[in-house]
Amino acid sequence: MTFCSQFKARPWLVALILLMVLPVLVQAATLEITGPAGATVVINDRIMGFLPLNEPLTLAPGRYDIKSELTGYLPFETSIVLDEVTDWKRLQIRPVIMSKTTAWTSNLLFAGLGQHYMGKSFKGYFFNAAEAGGLLVAIGGELQRTNYRKDYLLLKGKYDSAINPNDLEYYQRLADEAYANMEDMEKRRNTGLLVAGGAIVLSILDAVFLFPGAELGPGEVPLQTGSVEFDGPGFSGNQNLLQTVHAGYKLEF
Repeated sequence: MTFCSQFKARPWLVALILLMVLPVLVQAATLEITGPAGATVVINDRIMGFLPLNEPLTLAPGRYDIKSELTGYLPFETSIVLDEVTDWKRLQIRPVIMSKTTAWTSNLLFAGLGQHYMGKSFKGYFFNAAEAGGLLVAIGGELQRTNYRKDYLLLKGKYDSAINPNDLEYYQRLADEAYANMEDMEKRRNTGLLVAGGAIVLSILDAVFLFPGAELGPGEVPLQTGSVEFDGPGFSGNQNLLQTVHAGYKLEF
C-alpha cells in the first residue's frame, strides 16, 4: 500500500494532521477597529483604509501604533499590544472635536498656532515666520533708532553750544543725518510691527472663516474597494477587503 493510499484509507489521519498544522500556519491575532465613518486608519505608518473597515484586521503578535484623522477632529493616536495569536481585541476610535474658539484664540499668543492646531502646518509655519520676522525687524529697527536718537541729541547739544560758523554748519549737518537715520529706523520698526500684527490678524481670520467643519454621521470619503494585503513586518499574509461607500453631510461651525 502506497503512502497516498494510506491517506485515502484513513481520512481521520488527514484531519489530525491538518489540526496539528493549521495553528502553525495561521499565526495572526485579530484587531477590530470601530469609530466615526470616514476616519482614516494608519497602523505603523501604513494606511489601512477608511472606517468602517469591512472586517477585522489579522495581525501578527506585537505592538502597533495606531493613528486616525477625520476632518474637524483632532488627530487620534494610541498604541495596542497583541500578545498572543489567539488575541481578539477591539479598539474604538474616539477623536475629540476641534474647538473653533481654541483655534482663533491660539493665534493671539502667536500667529499660526491655531493653524497648527487645525492640522494646517504649511499655513501655520507661514504665519509663524511672518510674525517672528516682523518682530525681529521691529526690534532691530527700534535698537538702531535709539542709537541714532542718542547721536542726534549729542550732536544737537554740540550745535547749540557751538560759536564758530564752521562748527555750526558741521554739527548741523551731522545732526540732520542722525535725525534722518532715526526716522528711517522708526519706519523700519513700524513696518515690522505692521507685518507681525498683520500675521496675527490674518491667522485669526483664517481660523474663523476657514475652520474645518466636523463631519457628523457618515462622512464623505473616497470610494475605496479592493483588497489590501498585509504582508509587511508584523502583518499576517492574508488579505482583507476594505470597502467604504459613504454619503453624508457636514456641520459647519
